[in-house]
Amino acid sequence: MNDTWGISGPTFLTYFIGATIAIAIIAAVHRKALFRGDRSARVDNLGPQQVAYLNGGDRLAIYSSMGGLRAAGALGTGPGRILVRTGPLPSGVTPLDSAVYNAAGNGVRTRDLPNDQWVASAVEQLRDNLERTGLAVSAGKMREARLWVLAGLALVAIGIARVVAGIGNDKPVTFIVIATIAAFVVTLTLLRTRRWATDAAHKGLRDLRYKHNYLAPSNSPSYATYGATGAAMGVALYGGAALYSMDPAFAAEAEVQRIAATGGAAGSSGGSDGGSSSSCSSGSSCSGGSSCGGGGGCGG
Repeated sequence: MNDTWGISGPTFLTYFIGATIAIAIIAAVHRKALFRGDRSARVDNLGPQQVAYLNGGDRLAIYSSMGGLRAAGALGTGPGRILVRTGPLPSGVTPLDSAVYNAAGNGVRTRDLPNDQWVASAVEQLRDNLERTGLAVSAGKMREARLWVLAGLALVAIGIARVVAGIGNDKPVTFIVIATIAAFVVTLTLLRTRRWATDAAHKGLRDLRYKHNYLAPSNSPSYATYGATGAAMGVALYGGAALYSMDPAFAAEAEVQRIAATGGAAGSSGGSDGGSSSSCSSGSSCSGGSSCGGGGGCGG
């Protein structure tokens, strides 16, 4: 029988796996350059909501604001699990605090806060400031990083076409199916990965978490002792779980998600750049499969 597309199975499989590894490595290097940020930028002088954004994006920044307002006695919940004002707006608040407080006056629910006009505007202002200082990854850079998804999809399409052609040519296609699945996993990783903090911010956030370890929910901190700023920083560094630790009844009534802070770029940097490489490693392990197939049709 003739080789499918005039290319032997082992040869095609070798090229296919090599292309998968190349896409993963080049994408990782490109992402590293895109997400480098300004190395002179500092994190230790940021407010809780800025830290929260770098750790978990828009929603965590809103939760941080809610934590501070709740600790200050300005925010609570009412019938239907809506947010309500329970006291005056404290002094020294941020634009996001004011926006959340005003939204509570309109009886919104926590899940609807990101859609509130003033809350969305305050978060956008916070995000823009962080992007200008080289601490936050812009949406434009995320889109640019995800362009490698197109290369991955093209490779997956070629793999599927090879499987179909191989089956039609009565060739075994087990290994090319495995390699195509591995390429799809790499592509899916590049598509789904989202990060907020640049590499420049990553180390600073890690140091900040170590410095404020006493705010970790596992240490059962007394947020009344640390005030509104401490409560907001606890949520910023440790996610929605900190709100449940601070005030479980309020967190449950406000339908706060128990999202965990990603630790800045840790959840994305290691999970995307490193994750892509590890995915392709699993794909490259298939190359061992290609060499072990003495039969010429292991790649269709």
